[in-house]
Amino acid sequence: MKKITSCTAYLASLTDVGKSFANIAEIKTKSIINACGQKPDLDNDTFLIIGESVIPYGLLAMGANITIVNGLNEYAERASVNYVPEANIHQGEVADFVAQQQSFDWVIAPDEWITYATTEEEQKQKLSWVSKITRKGFFTTIKDYKNMYANQRYFEEPFVLRTDSGDAICIRKREWDTQDRQAWTQQNYIIHADDLLICPPWRRRTMYFKQLAKFTSDLGSTSFAVEKKTMYKPAFSKTFEYVVCIKF
Repeated sequence: MKKITSCTAYLASLTDVGKSFANIAEIKTKSIINACGQKPDLDNDTFLIIGESVIPYGLLAMGANITIVNGLNEYAERASVNYVPEANIHQGEVADFVAQQQSFDWVIAPDEWITYATTEEEQKQKLSWVSKITRKGFFTTIKDYKNMYANQRYFEEPFVLRTDSGDAICIRKREWDTQDRQAWTQQNYIIHADDLLICPPWRRRTMYFKQLAKFTSDLGSTSFAVEKKTMYKPAFSKTFEYVVCIKF
């Protein structure tokens, strides 16, 4: 049994950054940037991508100008060697861009970024940052927690990554707070070959569509839409998420 700092980073370290990676990254990226009828100008627009996802590398492969914050930085060097230019990586936090009065045409925060918060106020703070640094729009993804089946509330479907060093099985468990019904602790584990790897627990909160619409409306959003036809699936997950498109 071994403790690691990030399940996603560990799984990323096992993947081959080659042609198949490029194809997967582009497919997942298009499921977000084409949602809700949006058509970003990949040749001229700027993008900020928040969090550990393959979205930056899909955008880079399509020639976009991107900045990554809190991302899977270990992909950057390997990806630049194989098929894309070197990524622009910001080593600080999202709040830095607000302090520096730096903005981007599009901000993309997939993989339920808004649920990684301990309080509702922290979620509102994240959205406030985004409202100040995006010029054209904000893409994020969330699950439909209101209509989730009971068994899905406690365990996500296990994900299996097949590698040359053996299968890596990721198990994700939610331990719901008995006092705060919107909060839970995320427990993640990886079984890789004969090893059991324990990831750090995350304190998280649900985010409902109407709740997100209200929070962003309070921040001055001019439109809010949920993509109904095409859903987004993170690179290391079997569960789909809805893409939400917001303009401020």
